[in-house]
Amino acid sequence: MIFETENWKAATPSDLVGFLDRKSKSESSKFGALLAFRSKLSPLTVYKYLVARFGEPNGFMTLSKRSNDSDNLVHWDFLLLAGEHRIWIQGGSRDVQVGISGRKMSPLDWVKFVNALKRDFGNQGKKMSAIGHRLQKWKLVSNRYALIAEVCAEYHEVLNENGASPDFSVPRRTSSKGIKQYQRKIRGMGARSSKLFGAAISLELLTPILAESFINLLIFALRREELRQNVRQYETFVRQPIDTRVFDLHLKCVGFIGGVDATRSEYENFKKVMDRRNLRVHGNVDVSVDEIEEVFFDDYIPLYREGGDPILTFFENQEKVFDIDGVLERYHHAHEFMAYVRSLVKPKYMEGLNLMMEDTSFGFDESRKIMGRLFPSHEAMMVVPVQYDDELKVDWGKWD
Repeated sequence: MIFETENWKAATPSDLVGFLDRKSKSESSKFGALLAFRSKLSPLTVYKYLVARFGEPNGFMTLSKRSNDSDNLVHWDFLLLAGEHRIWIQGGSRDVQVGISGRKMSPLDWVKFVNALKRDFGNQGKKMSAIGHRLQKWKLVSNRYALIAEVCAEYHEVLNENGASPDFSVPRRTSSKGIKQYQRKIRGMGARSSKLFGAAISLELLTPILAESFINLLIFALRREELRQNVRQYETFVRQPIDTRVFDLHLKCVGFIGGVDATRSEYENFKKVMDRRNLRVHGNVDVSVDEIEEVFFDDYIPLYREGGDPILTFFENQEKVFDIDGVLERYHHAHEFMAYVRSLVKPKYMEGLNLMMEDTSFGFDESRKIMGRLFPSHEAMMVVPVQYDDELKVDWGKWD
């Protein structure tokens, strides 16, 4: 009966009660085998088949899961009767777990089970297609804003924790102890330089990208219906210069109580951040900005205005290149501007968008042109000693 799918039946509520009542269990109903499928069975196909054949999920986990929420370890399950055996099928996020009572299953038995199930897919094809048409189709989209924000936050932490300028005074080297102190100081500054250079240049380059990705995400989420329905108009708008997009937000998007005020300090500081972008992104040379110090030469003889320790002075000049205070200030200005723009959006629109902005991905329903938060911000799965189909020592291809 296990391999005769035509004889399977959905368990009734009384069957479920009987299954829970241990005293009423017979020897044949004791649990016998469990296998999780992540290779040979698709959660989508199995779910459509079971709903088409037996109706809505009827298992214990379905009854006890959190309703109206995708934050569940098990999203659906069915309890089926196959003669004296019970077949329990449940779906996690990416696998299908099958339990069979009263029988030990060999690898070849599992192959036989899967082949019997797949053969019945064809018999339920029309009903499965109808189930498929009722399903909402979402695309999981990478949230570039959240990804960039996470990286920026990491660089900001590095600079914030190590931003205080070190002591560049020269230690006395009149003894072996003094020389060792000097050497330790040089090594420490070298390590600091390596750490801070990457963080400073990266945050400098990413700050304007972070701000622009925020504006673009806001446009995508709140764009008016004409932009949702007309891809060309939407693409034309998002290709406009950043200041054009910023000033037209309240015209092209829903939910705004007003437009961006160009006289606000938040916008003026944001504009300075964006104006520096081309200089940094394209690696343009600007002597007035990038000058470190002056040095004179008499042919090949270098002459500095001021004396000092050459190595410590080198690291001191590096600090000027890093411009940690300036990088942090511009990063904070970008966040102040984003906070200002958010304040222009009505709370009922911003509340849901704030949640999606925290996740590195979001869902997009292309047919309805809407975005949504599909999953919680954490990933979870049951870690139990269960075997998977691709771990069985059997040639599936030989028996398909």
